Amino acid sequence: MNLELLNPFTTSFPENFDSSVDVAGLCARFNPRGLFAGHYLAVGRLDGVVIVLDFETKCIVRWLEGHVKAVTTVCWSSNSRYLLTASRDWNAIIWDLSASAADTVEGERRHTVRFDAPITSADLHPRNRRMLVVTLHGQTQPVFVDLREGGGRWELEPPPDEEEVQEEEDDEDMEIIREVATFARFNPRGDLIYVGTSRGNIHIWDVYTKGWLWTEYIGVPAPVKQLAFNKTGSSIILNSNDRCIRLIALSPDPPEPPSDEEEAAEFELPPPRPPRIPYFEVIHRFQDLVNRTPWNGCGFSSDGEYIIGGAGHKAAHNIYIWDRETGTLVKILEGPKDPCEDLDWHPSRPLIASVSSLGMIHTWVTPIVENWSAYAPGFEELDENREYEEKEDEFDFEDETAIRRRAADLQDHPVDILSHTTPSTRAAVVKPWPEDYDGVDAYEDYVSRDAEEDEAKGQAFYPAPILLDEADLVALEPASPEASGRRR
Repeated sequence: MNLELLNPFTTSFPENFDSSVDVAGLCARFNPRGLFAGHYLAVGRLDGVVIVLDFETKCIVRWLEGHVKAVTTVCWSSNSRYLLTASRDWNAIIWDLSASAADTVEGERRHTVRFDAPITSADLHPRNRRMLVVTLHGQTQPVFVDLREGGGRWELEPPPDEEEVQEEEDDEDMEIIREVATFARFNPRGDLIYVGTSRGNIHIWDVYTKGWLWTEYIGVPAPVKQLAFNKTGSSIILNSNDRCIRLIALSPDPPEPPSDEEEAAEFELPPPRPPRIPYFEVIHRFQDLVNRTPWNGCGFSSDGEYIIGGAGHKAAHNIYIWDRETGTLVKILEGPKDPCEDLDWHPSRPLIASVSSLGMIHTWVTPIVENWSAYAPGFEELDENREYEEKEDEFDFEDETAIRRRAADLQDHPVDILSHTTPSTRAAVVKPWPEDYDGVDAYEDYVSRDAEEDEAKGQAFYPAPILLDEADLVALEPASPEASGRRR
């Protein structure tokens, strides 16, 4: 048969608008991993409520009330069991969405952390759900929080700015505009923290030592609105306030000078850096040169081949899709007239969920085209149902006694109902640690310390299987004909 009939998702990016759900949302994210990866969509609402939607049925399966103001960030843990939410009410909450959490005394809310200002961004550690990093409104230091026993809270101090020091020496009475932390993310390995600032710089801190390691100057003095990694951590996309999305490659080796003599004369080799700090190289710049539209969201596709950006146009809901290798514009998804506020790509399918300024969740899918020519010769399309008369021996390909004997033999083998194997939705994660780095074992011990202390270890966001004991199995067995005759 035709491949289009066997796999309707052969197109690697969505093309058509599908449906909308009115949930009064501000931000939304798919669950990244687990048995039902991409099956649930966490939505932060304007009134402070966080809901979890079943994406197939569009029904609400969780209703989480803990914030009193608008939710600015929702972030899933790596196993899709825990959910981090941050709000403008200065609070960050970690929720436990497992099936057994609702039956406990503390309920679904596991931790509540209060800060000194509204939270602009928050991220959960990719390997330990008890560690998070946040940026606060108007503050220069991002805050790293460790909720484990013996942990604490650290304000990550950035290095002193040479320009600020010079201005302070020149005029002590002049007001100095400080560099504010605007967006924070862990790298996929979880050993570094990347923080974008109001001057367009990227500060990097060590998770284990909490010390500043490096500052990368991108060259654009515009605030960083959003920063996202691909699954392998080999590149990032940077959404700045200058209405441009930049694709930046992260390489352990310095860039090579161009072959052209004129370009090689202007080429400047970047300064050397510590072993774990990559070299930044801007590969592509994506922007709307005609309308100069700002971008309210960006991200990678599930396979990392495409980059998406939500246009912040006041009278249109458009999503731009670019090819990662060539930088060319592949598709513009045109939807309703309400502006786009946030968007997210499905972890395994060519599907996008976007949030509009009216609180609607719009979905974009790949159309399924039926190709009737793919069927065998003699296929006839019916206008109405017909009753089919089956011949007596039409499907008798094997002796029934052999089938019953084979089925009886299969019943003697034990059946494993506790474990399951599912294909991973994440790529082969990250590059190994450098062999010459002395803190490898220290970081591994630091992250794995008290990583999971819950009773239901490894339980994800789905109902737990009900296991029956021997007494229950005996009660469920059907009565034999002889026993039933005696009872009568």
